Amino acid sequence: MKRGELDTPCLVVELDKLEENIKEMSDLAKEHEVELWPMIKTHKSKYIVQQQLKMGAKGVLTAKLGEAEKMVEAGAERVMLAYPIMGDKKLDRLVDLTKKAEVYCSVDSLEAAQMINDRALKEGIVLNTIIIVDSGLQRLGVRPENVLNLYNNIKHLKGINVVGVATHGGHVYGAVDVEGVKKAAQEELEAIILASKILKEAGVDCRIAAIGSTPTVKEIQDFKDIKQIRPGNYVFYDAVQVALGVVPLERCSLKVLATILSIPEAGRAIMDAGSKILCLDAGAHGNNNIKGYGIVLGMEDVLIKGLSEELGKLVYDPEKVQLKVGQQVEIIPNHACTVVNMVDYIYGIRNDEVEEIIEVTARGLFH
Repeated sequence: MKRGELDTPCLVVELDKLEENIKEMSDLAKEHEVELWPMIKTHKSKYIVQQQLKMGAKGVLTAKLGEAEKMVEAGAERVMLAYPIMGDKKLDRLVDLTKKAEVYCSVDSLEAAQMINDRALKEGIVLNTIIIVDSGLQRLGVRPENVLNLYNNIKHLKGINVVGVATHGGHVYGAVDVEGVKKAAQEELEAIILASKILKEAGVDCRIAAIGSTPTVKEIQDFKDIKQIRPGNYVFYDAVQVALGVVPLERCSLKVLATILSIPEAGRAIMDAGSKILCLDAGAHGNNNIKGYGIVLGMEDVLIKGLSEELGKLVYDPEKVQLKVGQQVEIIPNHACTVVNMVDYIYGIRNDEVEEIIEVTARGLFH
């Protein structure tokens, strides 16, 4: 089946670009002698994680237990859980997961550490545990200078083994230019180096010293004292990454295909892709460089001005742009990670033909 024969709206990925993106990040990790543990919430796909593992990823980072379970089924043998795990049902699943893979939990409080410790003691196991460090996002984590205080509060717990620190410099997504990206990268780097230094002085092995967002890892030149990187978006890239100057538009591998349904008046067209596939998303943490709800390829002057659930409104200068009813358009979404979670399948395209139908294996698994 050819691209133009696909029923719209749908999600496609250019396989050549996908593979180039995966290889580039793998090569970066090898060049700097750090382990690559990609965040898989971007693609949630067995097919893509297997490509990442084949190209050298040492493990995976997941947002949710459900994602971790699916990625282990897909062949991942080492898993980091990005956020604290709480609740009896989740702790039951966590214990089961440790029987199938090498698992690293993450905590940023005594309470969270106590919960996994109590379950570990009950099961007669010891859980590898990472302290989450806040490097500027002000979401989860302790500031690096406070990491010793948390460690001292949890080091007596016998069911956990603190093995290092990790951070996500997600505040980079509020940057407006490359200088802002570099600043966030430096903050992320300095935070994890300081936190790991403090823990090492306290006697912790720190075999985990992890950073990672797609924009920041590409700006760091010296990874000394960093042991893992954990980017996710790089497999696809998106309009936010383009706005930040991380990659040019042609490196984006993921696209939404849509069809023009109506042109009620000159300069206004309606397409069949709305918020249920493009999402009302201007980036994870907001970005003033983002205009509208995606980039219409080859028609960058067209603005996706508004989305209802099933429809999108395109506005443009009819003197510069010509659209017609029934025409198919390709859109680079603002935020690839949220868009992927809206579909069951992504069509893998090579040479304009559908070569793979890629299941979004962990779609909707938010527990």
